[in-house]
Amino acid sequence: MTPKNLGQMIQRKRGSMGVRAAAGEIGISAATLSRIENGRVPDLDTLKKVCAWVGIDPASYLGMSSEQAESALPSVQVIFKKDRAVSPKTSRALAKLIQAAYQQFAATITPDGHG
Repeated sequence: MTPKNLGQMIQRKRGSMGVRAAAGEIGISAATLSRIENGRVPDLDTLKKVCAWVGIDPASYLGMSSEQAESALPSVQVIFKKDRAVSPKTSRALAKLIQAAYQQFAATITPDGHG
């Protein structure tokens, strides 16, 4: 799912409801909602609120399954998505690479914090 797709979903959901009213229901500012509707990438907390309001799993926006999102670092892809020079495909690939490295590193740490 792309930021543009999310913006379109929001617009469909709010229908004739004004931006301010919809933003109030979501719990974000009208300016933030307008930016998201126009294809800007929200921060992770805002993404969670918007996805809950629209009725989708935030993991689908991040290009992950729910299981991956729970056990990985979903904020990594959001960071890459904010960089317009990085394509969505590259963003997903970088996020997966970092997640794999993180999981490998975490597996080598003992309970006392040593590797």
